[in-house]
Amino acid sequence: MPPASLTADGSSPHTTPVHPPLGEQAITVVLPADFAAFCQLHHEIYQHFAQHLLANHDTATDAVQRALGDLAASWTQALAGHHTTAIAWEALTHRIQRAHTPANTPASALYSLVPAAEADAAVLHRIMGLSITTTADTLGTESTTVTSLLATFDRRLAAGTATALRACWRAARQA
Repeated sequence: MPPASLTADGSSPHTTPVHPPLGEQAITVVLPADFAAFCQLHHEIYQHFAQHLLANHDTATDAVQRALGDLAASWTQALAGHHTTAIAWEALTHRIQRAHTPANTPASALYSLVPAAEADAAVLHRIMGLSITTTADTLGTESTTVTSLLATFDRRLAAGTATALRACWRAARQA
């Protein structure tokens, strides 16, 4: 594997300097290379997703950073369980929920109208434009599950009593 590129301060991207109080020796936190790679692969999608659900860019960024911090704290266990992306997705959605105020955005309003798994799949695939495969990888599930979630979501949209859902969905797609 080639050496990691350096950041502006000369450290590698998975090394985070921690600045202690004046007079104490600095420590450096070194994150596992596989964790850094995971973050590089998923950060952009997580950030876009959070921005669709949280009206404030800084709040969305903070939610993503905290979710990745939560994942870092349990990285070894996440890898051991072989459901790393599902664990990471759970951490992200938990942090978004904690930062969330009801119906911040049209996309966030979907979560009051349909189960979270359906809304997640619809936002990732239909609003953000991710492929079924990438949506499944992001959620930590199988492509067939995503296809099923989207089909169920479509049936809900088509129901005669789904006026509020259809209005919310139109607004979310236009946002």
